Amino acid sequence: MVLYYAALHEKGRRENNEDSMAVHKMETKAGELTMALVCDGMGGEEAGELASGHVVERLSVWFYDELPELLRGSFSKGRIRKGLQRELFRVHEELRQYGHEHMLRCGTTMTLLLMVGRRYLLFQCGDSLAYCIRRKIRLLAPGQGNARGVERCIGIGRFVKPQMNSGIVPASGSFLLLSDGLTHFVGEEDYRVALSPKKLDGREEAQRALRELAKAALRRGETDNMSALYLKCG
Repeated sequence: MVLYYAALHEKGRRENNEDSMAVHKMETKAGELTMALVCDGMGGEEAGELASGHVVERLSVWFYDELPELLRGSFSKGRIRKGLQRELFRVHEELRQYGHEHMLRCGTTMTLLLMVGRRYLLFQCGDSLAYCIRRKIRLLAPGQGNARGVERCIGIGRFVKPQMNSGIVPASGSFLLLSDGLTHFVGEEDYRVALSPKKLDGREEAQRALRELAKAALRRGETDNMSALYLKCG
């Protein structure tokens, strides 16, 4: 179960913040469900904000309206994966059509963490990252960018199914989801030291730790938007 979460939403030195994120939680017959997602919009100004916000809005509705139906009966990773892929394909086509009509590049990356009881599923499109932090830190979702730019973007180009991995929710660990703005000038050792589950005593301390990471990134030269979600599990 999620004991608490903390969030960072920092525009850096940009005029607009094109990142969007959300955390949702509910109780069902399948157990406690939690969804956390971070989306980093691309396209500049309103196009990136629109894309990331639209994906967050649509997946928030999917979480409450469709996911409980997918969990009826036995737990099935394949059924959940197919259901999420259908929704992402619909959103991808909507954003592509909007971009075509308005002559815009209107896309977003996405990292989505879904916890069903003691199990987790992690879905990734693009270069946002996800970690599990206990005594050590473990990268769960490597970014999918390359020298030519971001791959697997929702809303731009052809639709590519998100990368998925799964595991068991750590009883005394934490998850960290973050946009790429918080990866250029701070790294794994910074996250591990600042966000150690044993070191933090509640949400307020976690919020302060995230803000300090953002300040460190800005001092070292970061200009991009920085967004992060930290979820402490018990």
